[in-house]
Amino acid sequence: MTADLRFQVIHRSVAELVANEGEVAGRLERAQQLSAGHPDTLAAIERLRPMVQRHRDQLATYLKETGGAEPSGEMTSPLSTAREATALSEVLRDLCLAFHHCALSYGMLYEVALRLYEPRLREIAPKHLKAHADAALSTARLLPGVVASQLAQDGLLCACICPMCSIGACGCVALGTQTLTTAWRDAVPTESEAPAYALPNPRPESQLALAGVQGGELVLAVDGQQVHDYWDVQLAIRKHSLGDEMGLLIQRGSETPREFKCQHVSEYPKT
Repeated sequence: MTADLRFQVIHRSVAELVANEGEVAGRLERAQQLSAGHPDTLAAIERLRPMVQRHRDQLATYLKETGGAEPSGEMTSPLSTAREATALSEVLRDLCLAFHHCALSYGMLYEVALRLYEPRLREIAPKHLKAHADAALSTARLLPGVVASQLAQDGLLCACICPMCSIGACGCVALGTQTLTTAWRDAVPTESEAPAYALPNPRPESQLALAGVQGGELVLAVDGQQVHDYWDVQLAIRKHSLGDEMGLLIQRGSETPREFKCQHVSEYPKT
């Protein structure tokens, strides 16, 4: 990959996120306008607006300092195609979706930064990803209370016949919020520990590629120590100084595992 193409890909990804953050900022402003009478919602929105502005500023600064062009007036976020919501609950729902969209986009940017080795974005992207994931959940948790408030404004008061609600100690908002939060938590997969690290296709001309190792093969152990994931392999290699030789136990399909000798040849620069 040429240097020009590398920066084109990186700058395009960053510019799109600048546009996305701008769209989120607009949605936050709209939510703030509709939050009168909802102190919890208003406080949450006021906390989130500076975060989004910081994100935009960081990305814009990155583009400026690396020679990338800021988004033009014609560049719009995919989020801007959504219809204009009028009720606060709809605005919050759409805002939650926008936060999810940004979180996923930052996940994509992080992979770009990892693969194309852009240290500044490797640091920025995961922080912004987590901030948007947290914002999505905190916004979603506001929805049950806002929906209940809107129903009450229309004269639709609690009609639940549970023991709490029937005596006036309505638990509907608490239960709705708890159910929503639990659904988010339960959606996270519980991955069982894998028996080995599955290799992607090796980088061309790398030691593994030259040895004929292919994507999908498994690293079972490094220097006789069993490995299960990325971190295990990374830590095992870093036990060696640059230039040291180590042994990888590699298996292809159901074939007999074979040992491959290679050297520790690269490390991040010290800062």
